[in-house]
Amino acid sequence: MKNLIPFENFNSQTNEVNEAEGIHPAVRSKLLDYLKENPNATFAEAKNHIGDVLKGWKLSEEDFEEAKKISS
Repeated sequence: MKNLIPFENFNSQTNEVNEAEGIHPAVRSKLLDYLKENPNATFAEAKNHIGDVLKGWKLSEEDFEEAKKISS
């Protein structure tokens, strides 16, 4: 059976969709609340907070920077 599109192209399309999704709404809400209370928080502090509040979630620096812009 032949693939409709090469695997390399499929993998690239999947990554684009995943990256376009952005920050999860639950994480975004918790992160924005945290940044309102701690406007000078560092990425490491926010990552620790989110990891404590939402067990197992690993905050990305990209999501932190996005939330920081929104909260300013």
